[in-house]
Amino acid sequence: MDLRPLALGILGTFSISLCHARPPSLNLFTFESPPYQVAARTDDGVAYVAGETIDTVNCAASQAGWSTRIRIAPQNRAAHSLRRNLIDGYFAIDPSTELDTTAKQSDPVSLEKWYFFTTQPGPIPDTARIGVVDGSNEKAWLEANGYNIFISVSSPSQLPALLERGRIDAALMDERAMTGLHTPDEPGYGELTAHFLRYAPLYLYMSENFTANNPDFLSTFNRYLPACMEGQVTLSAEEEVRIRALAEQLFSEIDSILNLQQAIDAGPRMETLTDVLTFDSKWQALAPDKATELANTILALPGSRALHAWKLTHRELVTEALLTNNMGTLAAISQLTSDYWQGDEPKFTQVLENIRAGLAGQNTIFISDIRYDASTSRFQITVSAPVGPVSDGVPKGILALGLDIENALVNRKSH
Repeated sequence: MDLRPLALGILGTFSISLCHARPPSLNLFTFESPPYQVAARTDDGVAYVAGETIDTVNCAASQAGWSTRIRIAPQNRAAHSLRRNLIDGYFAIDPSTELDTTAKQSDPVSLEKWYFFTTQPGPIPDTARIGVVDGSNEKAWLEANGYNIFISVSSPSQLPALLERGRIDAALMDERAMTGLHTPDEPGYGELTAHFLRYAPLYLYMSENFTANNPDFLSTFNRYLPACMEGQVTLSAEEEVRIRALAEQLFSEIDSILNLQQAIDAGPRMETLTDVLTFDSKWQALAPDKATELANTILALPGSRALHAWKLTHRELVTEALLTNNMGTLAAISQLTSDYWQGDEPKFTQVLENIRAGLAGQNTIFISDIRYDASTSRFQITVSAPVGPVSDGVPKGILALGLDIENALVNRKSH
């Protein structure tokens, strides 16, 4: 009996099964919060959820080997379903001590900018009547931090109306959410004054049962989050002006305590890019747990000691300070960095682009997008500026600072 047709048939069936295999699906709840999570329908009337945070979660889940089924639900119901293991996960929420006892938290999947909005300029009085959305992250945070809430509403759209009617003195809401709801040009709507309160990182919580059955999911999901969030967390034009002014002030402080050009000359220098990449590979292989001999040499330099001492005077604001030469390799550092060569990173390349574009003064300063640093659990930006004379479009070096974005804006906010 010729078994080849039977074998080929079995093999074909197996191949078809492989082709049609689908990734496992996550059953997730979230809540409506434009532009981050928005209920929508296709042209055929099929309901789905869209928005920036949806894109981020879908991206990281897909990279981790999972598909998603995301539904909109009231926040109290979502939290209840998560605690009872009726769903796999719930996002995007502020850290919750209650959920921490039964669920596991991811790295942030979204970053909101929370402001108090008022119809009157000037500081908000301690007796202000505060309005907030019931069951929202903002309400939970206000209660946890001792604020008196005057009224909780069922829909975000009610808050600007209550402000305009004088029923409340201040409304706490994400900046972009309020922008989508409040249009000063519309009849009956006036200008609102925004008072920055905090950057609010929001998280995905996975249920106890899911994490027990899939112990590696969160670490894999977290690994892909930074790339999936890239470009979504940016500074507003007004925030960029404030950060640029702060950066100028900090650069001036360093320049007054350290001769930057001398520090560049005192640092090590490689002869070729091949040497740079060789030392950079060794550096990255050991950092951040251990320093190479080259890293220890740089850390011991007077320039590095000066940067470290200066950083300690701004410990809540400045996360790192580094100085490079014109090759983009490190000449001085406030602490061990993740890599030696900075010449392929925006902190270096964008400063060169600004110079070659004919920009001068503070316009040469580079300000990065906001990024999450898992090692410090802080959202940061990088600011960098040229140092010394420019030759063929390249400065003698660059000075770069990592800044905690929330502290940077709080330090510069005006009342």
